[in-house]
Amino acid sequence: MKKELFVLTVVVLLSAFAGAGMQTACASTPSASAHNGIKIVSFSTDKDVYSANEAMTVFLSVYSPEEISNVLIRALGVTSNKGVDYVNFVSETDLIAGENKITFTKRLPSCSRCAGIDQGTYFINLSVAYDDEVVEATHSIAITSQPNQTISVDIVVEEARRMSDSEELILLDVRTKEEFDSAHIEGALLIPILELNNRTEELNKSNKIVVYSENGSNSTTACELLIEKGFERVYNVLGGLNAWNESGYPLVPTTTPEQPGFEAVLALVALLVVAYRVRRKV
Repeated sequence: MKKELFVLTVVVLLSAFAGAGMQTACASTPSASAHNGIKIVSFSTDKDVYSANEAMTVFLSVYSPEEISNVLIRALGVTSNKGVDYVNFVSETDLIAGENKITFTKRLPSCSRCAGIDQGTYFINLSVAYDDEVVEATHSIAITSQPNQTISVDIVVEEARRMSDSEELILLDVRTKEEFDSAHIEGALLIPILELNNRTEELNKSNKIVVYSENGSNSTTACELLIEKGFERVYNVLGGLNAWNESGYPLVPTTTPEQPGFEAVLALVALLVVAYRVRRKV
């Protein structure tokens, strides 16, 4: 009976340590994309806040694994409340193997109100199509009612991830510490929204600041506060961490103490074996 109890104890210990190790690995290892075809490397504009009658230059970089002909590239957006798309770019082009850079310019209407453009965020949707393959991306800009105004830009999670992967910026989490420790976007800085008013000196005004909360509500409030404090490059992640998680993008927990490794488990088992043999001889 004692021998059976000993064996059961060893099995339970091994299972516990192995399970803990597996959970740690799963939490810290992001899933890799299996897509190896055309990729949108970057999609941006010369700036992100405009006013009426300004020229907007759009920059696009597309990666192709090989030379491809007749690729359809279309950018459509900045849609007025009258249904007019003030960005409408269509091009059928050939791609070389590697990175392909495309640039075009559009001018915004001279009278935003006459054109049906209110102050706020507008989206430009990009699609790159070849045969049955289509890749898409979204870029956001803000349009103000008066020149030299500062407002935040609302961005979708796809753009937030693209920005965080390719640009130097501050990714600001304004949730509680408990929520942050449970799961957050890798590289994020935590300043809970209730503390933000007194901690803005921790943020560099020259950096883009991408703000997220649980569902996008508190991050909207945080962006307004940052602009009041003199920050000019502020971006609000629509839908917050809920939208990020629903898109399948990786999250990480706050780092916890390392679990005992396999060598430690073996050492523990050896000690138990010795203890068992000593007890049998007694």
